Amino acid sequence: MKFQIECQGSKLLIEHSNGSFITQEGRKLVPEIHGAEKDRLLIGLDQQVHDTALISVSEDGQTMEVRINGKTVQLSLKSETDLLLEKMGIAGSGSAGSGKVKAPMPGLIVKILVQPGDMVEKGQVLLNFEAMKMENQLKAPASGQIKELRISVGDKVEKGQLLAEIG
Repeated sequence: MKFQIECQGSKLLIEHSNGSFITQEGRKLVPEIHGAEKDRLLIGLDQQVHDTALISVSEDGQTMEVRINGKTVQLSLKSETDLLLEKMGIAGSGSAGSGKVKAPMPGLIVKILVQPGDMVEKGQVLLNFEAMKMENQLKAPASGQIKELRISVGDKVEKGQLLAEIG
């Protein structure tokens, strides 16, 4: 599985394989856990031990705040699917800041996490859909109240189809 980690403007594309990570440059990173307690880990990497603590994780799991060796940093994670959608120019589920949630590609609705009348925050996961043999999440493009859902679990949707409206 490939994914991208962004931290303080730097991006690192890596591939996870058999417990190790391979960087874009072909460098192999094999993390070792030296100690763990609650939300804290001592991780060995490249002959160095790093004291890490998870501070918070966004609801969608794509951003987190982590303390590494006493320094707090924000990390953004993008999956292979997120990167592909971004490359295709359909990364968002609607226009920026709009309350319209549209299908970024053809797919099948597999789970709906909200109902009309629910209050949602920008970036909150609204529903899961299956496309290209992978399950994906559509997130709220804006904060507000779910005014309308135009789909049900099991519905097949087309690219650009309006799925929900947030007011």
